[in-house]
Amino acid sequence: MSSNNRFPQDWSAHLAQDAKVSPVNTAPAFGEALLDFARMDAPTFEQFCWWLLKKDHTLLGCKRLGGPGTEQGGIDLLAASDGAAIGRLRVFECKAWKKFTVGAMTQAVDAFLVSDWAAAADSFTLILAQQDPGAALLGRWEKEKERLKGAGIEGCLWTAHNLTREVQLYPDILTKFFPFHSVETFANLWMERVAFYELVSKSFFDPREKVARWARQLMGDEHSRDDSEPPEGGQSQPQDRPALVAGAGDEDAELPGAKAFIDGVYRTVTQFGNSWHFKGPWFNFSAILPDERFTHASAAITFRRPDMEGVVLTVDHNWLLTRFLFKVGAPLRSRCRDIILGEVPNEPGFFMLDLPHCRLSLQEEGVRDLLEVADRLTAAMRAALQRLELAWSAHNFPFVVRGSKKVALAAIPKALWRALGQFSWEHDVSKGETAWHMFDGNTKVLKPFHQVATEQFDAGYHGVFYVAEIDDLSYSEEVVLLWEPDGLHVEQGCSPRGWWSCEFAAGWLRDALLPEVKRWAYRRHFGTAWSRLFRSRQAREYLRYLDEVFVMRDLRHRPLLEEGRLARSLVDSAGELQSFLYGPSAERYFIRAGEVEALFEAVAVAAQAGRGYVGYARSKLGIYEEMANHAELIAGIRLYVRDGRVVATSGVADGALRALLEMLNDSDEHLGNADRQAIADSLVPFAKLFDEAMFVRRHTKWS
Repeated sequence: MSSNNRFPQDWSAHLAQDAKVSPVNTAPAFGEALLDFARMDAPTFEQFCWWLLKKDHTLLGCKRLGGPGTEQGGIDLLAASDGAAIGRLRVFECKAWKKFTVGAMTQAVDAFLVSDWAAAADSFTLILAQQDPGAALLGRWEKEKERLKGAGIEGCLWTAHNLTREVQLYPDILTKFFPFHSVETFANLWMERVAFYELVSKSFFDPREKVARWARQLMGDEHSRDDSEPPEGGQSQPQDRPALVAGAGDEDAELPGAKAFIDGVYRTVTQFGNSWHFKGPWFNFSAILPDERFTHASAAITFRRPDMEGVVLTVDHNWLLTRFLFKVGAPLRSRCRDIILGEVPNEPGFFMLDLPHCRLSLQEEGVRDLLEVADRLTAAMRAALQRLELAWSAHNFPFVVRGSKKVALAAIPKALWRALGQFSWEHDVSKGETAWHMFDGNTKVLKPFHQVATEQFDAGYHGVFYVAEIDDLSYSEEVVLLWEPDGLHVEQGCSPRGWWSCEFAAGWLRDALLPEVKRWAYRRHFGTAWSRLFRSRQAREYLRYLDEVFVMRDLRHRPLLEEGRLARSLVDSAGELQSFLYGPSAERYFIRAGEVEALFEAVAVAAQAGRGYVGYARSKLGIYEEMANHAELIAGIRLYVRDGRVVATSGVADGALRALLEMLNDSDEHLGNADRQAIADSLVPFAKLFDEAMFVRRHTKWS
């Protein structure tokens, strides 16, 4: 027990560590969420308050109000206010009354304000055993709180609700006073962690540097690690806090320090279906991942800084995929992290963020958290989009928004679309019984349909196909054929008998419908042997016209990698990658130094064949020493790499690929297997980058 001559020391015998306790020996009703403090007598309630308050405060004094243990009085417990100036107090008045009245509340505040220690107090907390104080008492408390505020004192009212929440941190107190109550319910580990998390979160933004440093230390900030210094007020770290779990991957040495960690206490990541959530000390981040119902991703960021309380920033599908995600492992200062504009002038440790519709500054620890969220969400987003592609068999097809999410199957001539519309109109299910009378006839929309099930198809629609002119997908006199999912029966999925998938629909259109419509169009003009005989020249010209018109241009962009290996030749792959990495837009992609150095070595390997122009390759590699032949070029390249002069930028990679193409000289057939494999291995990291960029492009450019 702390003693202080300035304050009253009316410590009763029951307010001691070894004092006997009269616990509440009744079990709570099933589902009851509150502890019943009204069952306690006055000394037991005072004991409970004493045990609870001394967990977080240094108790300096006690004043008995009225007779010992009487309901008319209670006790005032005087406690040190953590980190406050010397002489400032927190006063807790404990009332075990079964029913506390409006008049008694006013009398309690009056008595406190005229006490000797009121002038030294900065807060007054009235603790009641009641569960429901009632509207009248709460209304009076608001007036009394204003009166306290006028005296420079913060007023708080605790009831059974507050006490139940406070004791969640301390199972030892719970079992001492409520032995028949479930620790798993009223003081379980999860509640303990939540309460501790809230404590640390508040401390994180505390204006007192020692308190904030303690919170950052718990959060894993190595810059503030000092195990010898607890927060002000003498409270040390909880000894049973969970061990820190390091985040995946280490950043470049340019920014030393601990990465954000996800341990389920300080920072948590949860996912339920397509709902993904991060909770941390700086912000909460919630995202809706794309699926068959919600095909567009979106996210909301709720900042936890005091000066941004209540601010929620929403971001859309395209911003997430093109600006925020798919930069896994990039350091904070990497140019590809383009949402970070740089450090704030004259504010060390703060970075300016470029977010949708706003810019804001955030401390380095918060920015690191944001990048950790980006990297973790990237994996979840990639998996969600891949699941969507798998469900629709839409691998490598562009995704398009025209009213709703659709998939671009192919580009076709406008004349072909008109022919398809006319064919479906004439082959409406109501106009015949042939196998091709399988449409809900419409010249503007293609709707394969069966009124009754057949051996091949179920009854109902098999798809709805529209067309649209779309920049960079359709050219002059072309339209894009669009597939859309079955919005009414999402749970049924796609099948060859029911609603067709993208892959099946594209194959059926190309291999079945187009040849049949082509034959039908030819027969309409030259349906008889007589017409074909006497108009043979016109028939041949019309057939050539049909051959030109009845084509579907595949819009799929085939990946460079298949099962981890290049799917094209070295020359084709290097040419594709060189075009991809050319220009300022390529700076958004994260390239590692070792990957560019491997490209330089690939140029040296290719140069062993003695092909290509040495001067051109040297200049594209950024090597300025003169070299007379391929041997000198090879030696110069390896010296350049060994000296650490290679810079990991898209521009340098572009130059290395140009030099590689020059050394290959349009062919890789002259290379041995080992050299060919070495060059292919150097291209694989860039091929992965390219395929991921094309993946993002397919899901954003036309959405």
